[in-house]
Amino acid sequence: MFGLTQTDAKIAGGTGGGRPKVERLPNVQILRAIAAMMIVVHHCGIETMRLAEKAGSDRLFNEAPWGSGVPIFFAISGFIMVVTSANAFGSTQGALDFMRRRIIRIVPLYWLVTTVGLAALLVMPAQMKVLPNDYGYIISSYLFWPAMRLTGDVRPLATPGWTLNLEMFFYIVFAIALLFPRRFGLPFLFSSLGLLVCARVSGLLPGVALNFWGDPIVLGFLLGAAVGVIYIRGIRLSAVAAAALTIVSFAVLWQVDVGGPEDTLFSRVAFAVPSTFVLAGFALGPQIDERWRFWWPALIVGDASYSLYLVHEFLLRPIYLVWQKVALNVVSLWYFVPLGVVISLIVALATYYFFEKPVTRWLNDAWRKRAARSALPQPVPARV
Repeated sequence: MFGLTQTDAKIAGGTGGGRPKVERLPNVQILRAIAAMMIVVHHCGIETMRLAEKAGSDRLFNEAPWGSGVPIFFAISGFIMVVTSANAFGSTQGALDFMRRRIIRIVPLYWLVTTVGLAALLVMPAQMKVLPNDYGYIISSYLFWPAMRLTGDVRPLATPGWTLNLEMFFYIVFAIALLFPRRFGLPFLFSSLGLLVCARVSGLLPGVALNFWGDPIVLGFLLGAAVGVIYIRGIRLSAVAAAALTIVSFAVLWQVDVGGPEDTLFSRVAFAVPSTFVLAGFALGPQIDERWRFWWPALIVGDASYSLYLVHEFLLRPIYLVWQKVALNVVSLWYFVPLGVVISLIVALATYYFFEKPVTRWLNDAWRKRAARSALPQPVPARV
């Protein structure tokens, strides 16, 4: 979902497990920026709804459609994994390289934010909905293992990381699929995750982890992967068709209101299908010219979307607590949304440029140097 940067958003053109010849996909990067901003606005809406309840006023807006950024991200994840690994199937080295790049990309920032969540747990456990001495839960949060909070929902210390718990599972299944030739690997990917969802819907899965991984939201990942298969087969849309598909799909997505639990099969499919068509409009249509400065802000936010996703909730909650104490009946709630968005963007961009990007680069460089050293011919010891 977030383990892929603008550099990764490319189609494979080489062979084996090596770095392939690539074609840039800036449209997908812009869609990541849009999805990330939608999620921030969604959570701003949740916080203002709580403040409105305390003030005895009506909610500012319906925040539910803005949460569609999550299924869009799942579709993007499936798409990018397929197109960037199109020629890595049937390669053990390709599978290992895929997992290495994903771990380097995902883990450092997630562990940093989880540690911030752990500090928050020690300071204000009531806000975190976790017992401070629940060491099993804390360890599970660091290891991307699904674990249940006191409220009964399956969320890690860094609450947005619930999608990363699913994402890491996708990575493992996809890496296994890469061990086979593409004609077998892709069917394995679709059938294994599809059967897991069927078992979950049928109530056949035991335990928290399997039921979490079998959430029908997985279907959004598979639909995105299907768009990836279409892409690598060379199928494209005209500018008019892509624009029409995107506009209509967003309009449908904005009208989805299934009611009831959000993790039912019907609810997940209702959001996954139009989200996939949105992705198809962006990915299969003509790509924008990223040299045009008009697109740079969106491309930058797309680069920082992983940081934005992980840090924004830790920022919105303190704003909520301060607002509740000093501004609830003084300042219009409408100011909360732009304030929350601006603060989230500033901190996310700082996190990206001063932590995520340099740490990712350093780890990749360290790995390449280690691989280069191990590839050097070893000197033959002289006989005595």
